[in-house]
Amino acid sequence: MVGSLCGTLARRAELTFEALAAEHRKGWPSSEVTHTEENLRAIDRAHGDRVAIRPFTSDEERSNGADWEWWFHSGGVGFGMRVQAKRANRNGGYDLRYRPDGDKYQNDLLIEDAMKAGCIPAYVFYNHLNWPQIRPGRPWVGCDHGPFSEGQLGCTIASALVVRQTLRGARVSTRYVKHRSRPWNRILCDGSEASAPSLEVAYGRVLSLHQTALAELEEKAELSKAPSEVATLPIGSARSNELGWVDRHQYDGDEDRRWAYRETTRSAAPLSPSERALREQLREMADRPVRRLPQRVRAMIRGAEGEPADERVAGAVLVNLGFIEP
Repeated sequence: MVGSLCGTLARRAELTFEALAAEHRKGWPSSEVTHTEENLRAIDRAHGDRVAIRPFTSDEERSNGADWEWWFHSGGVGFGMRVQAKRANRNGGYDLRYRPDGDKYQNDLLIEDAMKAGCIPAYVFYNHLNWPQIRPGRPWVGCDHGPFSEGQLGCTIASALVVRQTLRGARVSTRYVKHRSRPWNRILCDGSEASAPSLEVAYGRVLSLHQTALAELEEKAELSKAPSEVATLPIGSARSNELGWVDRHQYDGDEDRRWAYRETTRSAAPLSPSERALREQLREMADRPVRRLPQRVRAMIRGAEGEPADERVAGAVLVNLGFIEP
């Protein structure tokens, strides 16, 4: 995997997995900010020819919000993700009910700010524990570069809508979140020969996370009707993974329907007008093709000093998927 973006991300995940485990054993785990900075610096060192890091002036308030914007581009078009990092605690759970301003969940602020910035909202999780699959006998499989190792779960990515779903319940389900996250290198799994996937392939993989999570979020009202009705719902179709996830056979339809019902139907409060408006924005994003990059992102690609989209974003990572090896 030398030289590939996928390989670098996989290796950083393995190092994060090992480091966080050791830190928890010693009793002084590093913060999300520390792990993010170490990983991004390493990516920059390995791929400075196609990856640019643009840090913004940061303070405590920003580090408690969306950590960075991740932009993938080629030929003046591309897409962005607004990413919040979360470190697993000693038992493997995450602090997902955090309220930076004492009012809204951090997840609400992340999604709202992502919509304003034209980005897909996402989480990157730093983990130190492997977790069993929903169905025994259906293990993770490797990507095109080689076999899977548990260390590749050191850095996983999930749609922010997965967190939103579990926050609507009476308790946060770490299991629900983990089983809907993927090793972050899978976004940029570039095959054994190419240096990077096409922009369309990478976008398809990211968009599939968003589309699947949105489908589950909108199915909640139906799921909450009655347990007897759950088996007839087309949840399995939301996880068909047509867009290329290598572990596409992980889920089992009927079992996952029952499990989804148990884990996500703690309450079914009616949607507020603002929530309905947000759902419309999320649906529009789920069908959006790659677009021309915003002016501020184009300026950063040219080397201009970066401008944060709002007070909570601490930096931008710009990945050129149109790069051609010299």
